[in-house]
Amino acid sequence: MSMGDHYIYTPSTTDVTIRWRANYDWTPPSEDPQFMKKWADFRMRCAQGIEQIVDRNMIRRGQS
Repeated sequence: MSMGDHYIYTPSTTDVTIRWRANYDWTPPSEDPQFMKKWADFRMRCAQGIEQIVDRNMIRRGQS
């Protein structure tokens, strides 16, 4: 048995995502609509500020 039987050479520039797409029907997060929507919603909530996220009644109770 030689080393060639156990070792598969792949060049350093091999893009494994091509193999993952073909063999496992994988979609990278940057192209996954559900993942993109999740982070778009997260960015929107962060841009709205804390006033939109926290219940205003809780803020008033804390100030009194």
